[in-house]
Amino acid sequence: QSKHAEEERRDLAQRLIRAQEEERAMLARELHDDLTQRLAVLAIEVGRAELAAPEAANIQTLRSVREGLVRLSEDVHSLASHLHPSVLTELGLAEALRAESERLSRHAGIQIAMELEALPGVARDAALCLFRVGQESLNNVIRHSGAHAASIVLRRMDGGLLLAVHDDGVGFDPKAPGKRRSLGLASMQERVRLLNGTLDIESAPGQGASIVAWVPAEVEPR
Repeated sequence: QSKHAEEERRDLAQRLIRAQEEERAMLARELHDDLTQRLAVLAIEVGRAELAAPEAANIQTLRSVREGLVRLSEDVHSLASHLHPSVLTELGLAEALRAESERLSRHAGIQIAMELEALPGVARDAALCLFRVGQESLNNVIRHSGAHAASIVLRRMDGGLLLAVHDDGVGFDPKAPGKRRSLGLASMQERVRLLNGTLDIESAPGQGASIVAWVPAEVEPR
């Protein structure tokens, strides 16, 4: 009975995660294919009005609007990539993590050291799992840790794939209640567990934090 209930729970968790990823992919497509195109058209129209404006004050106003639209378009494109990283499919896990780390580093002004081993042929589920773990871990560093520096490591180890994220921030008690952080950690733990992997969280107040995920190395058939 208990084994059957556990299998049902795992199946439900897998379907929920799959549905979440499909929804993220749909939103990313809408943002990229619709919103960014509309913003680009608006920026072009404002640019034309800027060239035709007779007064310097109007030119300055229109230039500010055009530059704001360009920045907004870049932010929407970044959000779309965050929701569904096409680079993960196109270039692989290491490059997807590199792009995400560089984006967050620019956005937050924090140094992120990267040691990312190229891993060709990693199964889609394993790659997506480790990407989401890395993404969530780095987001926690940016939002909560107050860190000056962080690092991310990806390599093969013990017949599997190891991902480790470390920061020099304020740290936290992994057992203490905290809705946002706990929800993110629970999501990471569930993703890793569904692949029969492990997730270790080491932290204490004032001691920074380390999150280490390991999943079996499943290779896509050629």
